[in-house]
Amino acid sequence: MNLDELLRPLDGEAPCGSDMMFSVEFDQINEARRFDDPSLAQGEWIAEHKEADWARVVRLCEDLLYGRTKDVRVAVWMVEALAKTRGLAGMAEGFRVLAGLCEAYWQHLHPQAEGDDMEPRIGNLEWLANRATRLVRGFLLTCSPKGNYSTIDFESARALAQSVERNPGQSDELVLGARVTLVQFEAARRETASQHFVDGVRDAELASAQVRLLQMVLDRFLGRESPSFAAVLDVLDDFRLRMKRYAGEAGATDAPAEVAPAPVAGRASAPTSAVSGVATPAVAGIWSRAQAIRQLQEIAAFFRQTEPHSPVAYLADKAARWGSMSLHEWLRAVVKDDGALLRVEELLGVDPGVGESGH
Repeated sequence: MNLDELLRPLDGEAPCGSDMMFSVEFDQINEARRFDDPSLAQGEWIAEHKEADWARVVRLCEDLLYGRTKDVRVAVWMVEALAKTRGLAGMAEGFRVLAGLCEAYWQHLHPQAEGDDMEPRIGNLEWLANRATRLVRGFLLTCSPKGNYSTIDFESARALAQSVERNPGQSDELVLGARVTLVQFEAARRETASQHFVDGVRDAELASAQVRLLQMVLDRFLGRESPSFAAVLDVLDDFRLRMKRYAGEAGATDAPAEVAPAPVAGRASAPTSAVSGVATPAVAGIWSRAQAIRQLQEIAAFFRQTEPHSPVAYLADKAARWGSMSLHEWLRAVVKDDGALLRVEELLGVDPGVGESGH
């Protein structure tokens, strides 16, 4: 997926294209997402269960975001579908796209706000927070011939063990109806390759970084109305810690380092009217000027939320704005007296005729 291309504006006057809520494409996506619950009884008329076509959902969402519309609903569906087709790594990529769209096109994204009412957009984001929490609990902790089990399975096995302990006389009956026992789970874990656990740690950290980035972007635009992704981060952290422990017990020595939230940053070839890409999560250090400025903006947003009376937010915002100025432009912004400005420019050897974009 080419994120730079996906995040390019669709048109100069309508960078997010048109609202396609009542389009055939939306109907196709919803049909591809639809599935029947196999646990529900079908009654007298038995028909083949409908299964979701998540790969088709990804393709349809990509096509729309690349060429037809920039829409929170489409991006949210794509996060879900990427998680279903590619697991945690796919979920991380989906959140990168969503954060990039919100950062670059918040004022123009579909569904459009009705005046100051952001509820339609907020509702979709809240749905994603709940959905992502359930999806993470379904990702596989074990992957072996002895069983592929998730956090849901582990918690079910643990609850079963507690029930058996409380009701030892019913142990056979309880175990007979169980999907998995702790003994079976542990056997599957021991047979799982250590690389599966290492990959799980890495992917959970990548996903957490992108969720935190999205949260920061939404907090900046929505303030107190911003939907919380804290529950998603909690289950991701639980998954990461469990996989890290399993990796250590399996003898893995190459577990990845912690991943910091990645800034949304454009490249030199990107359009100047909007942020055009989302950077790969940085493992360490600041690797570009754009990243440094973005971090200043995120620092400002953090202090506005947590310490609104602190001067840090004001100063970080100032520094971020100054980062886009030439020295001449900065001097004119901070030195209001023309005579003093001229003397400072002469002292520094700055040409007063430097253009607005010169650096």
